[in-house]
Amino acid sequence: MIRGSNMDFFKCEGLNKHKGDFILKDISFSFPKGRVVGLIGMNGVGKTTLIRSILGSYGIDKAAGDSGEIWLDGRNYKTDQKEYRQGLGFILQENPFSNNMKVMEVGEVYGYYYKGFDMNRFVSFLEEYEIYPKEQLSQLSAGQSLRMQLAFARSHPVKLFVLDEPAGNLDVNFRDYFYDCIREMVETEESSVIISSHLVTELEHIADDILWLGRDENVTTVRYFGDIDSFRDSYRIIEGSSDETA
Repeated sequence: MIRGSNMDFFKCEGLNKHKGDFILKDISFSFPKGRVVGLIGMNGVGKTTLIRSILGSYGIDKAAGDSGEIWLDGRNYKTDQKEYRQGLGFILQENPFSNNMKVMEVGEVYGYYYKGFDMNRFVSFLEEYEIYPKEQLSQLSAGQSLRMQLAFARSHPVKLFVLDEPAGNLDVNFRDYFYDCIREMVETEESSVIISSHLVTELEHIADDILWLGRDENVTTVRYFGDIDSFRDSYRIIEGSSDETA
């Protein structure tokens, strides 16, 4: 893959991941810079497993049958691990930082590992998102934790934002603002976004593409990957749908 090729800005090819009896099988998709990709599927289908794989949080167990490749702007997640991870920003359901820390310490400690981390920008976002810098992470609500993670992710150069079902823990007022932030990140920071949800309707107004994971017994595969308009037309997604895609 040629570094800087926008058509395959992000590429996942033939990813197989085993977690106990569960298998992500032959997951392949790619997209150019500047896209918002909605990752959907029923609860338990493996969205978080795929996200953790993209983030490099899971090791490669070749003995179990793990295989496949992931690239971000030409950087491979195994052979170029440091450079690959530098390009990632993330918001996870569970706080990824130490609960023993204060909010400000997240920037002071973890920001050190990211080139271009801007502490002043972090503090500014904390103020904008109404997060008290001296608050203990263990005392943050789920919604506050997500806002703190958003502040951190936006404080260093990011090529790909990976968001694991963030909207469920956000209040209605901030949720609309959050979606505006996603679009702003794509348009002004030349980034792409992968955002997971079990609700198609939640992504209709922000996603350019849809990656739909489906599960047959213990094996999860890609049911669909493409633009959201074609997905809506093909599967007749309507408000309040209760089928597997919802």
